Amino acid sequence: MRILVVDREFLVAMEVEAVLAEALPCEVQIATPRNYAVELERARFNVIVIDSALIDAENGEAARRLRASGAGLVFTTLGFEDMAGMQGWDGITVVSKPFDDHHLVEAVKNAARV
Repeated sequence: MRILVVDREFLVAMEVEAVLAEALPCEVQIATPRNYAVELERARFNVIVIDSALIDAENGEAARRLRASGAGLVFTTLGFEDMAGMQGWDGITVVSKPFDDHHLVEAVKNAARV
């Protein structure tokens, strides 16, 4: 399984990488908000774990890229308002930061349809 992790904070992305690499047979790649679109064009991913704030920040462009990727999605957030789900993204799990490792792993498994 190939997973792309996109977060505004590199240390948070590294934490996600460590948790997932320990719990799942997977390859995890980290991308920044600036370069993740390039990574989506270069490679195919089974799951994308992305900070929900990046969806709002780029309006429709981020949504278009994510939907076009065909990957399962997991949103992460610091915001309480996103925990019930993000508008327009029905069925996509939102995981709160700081992470509960088990919840993060289960969300990724579900997104990958494993």
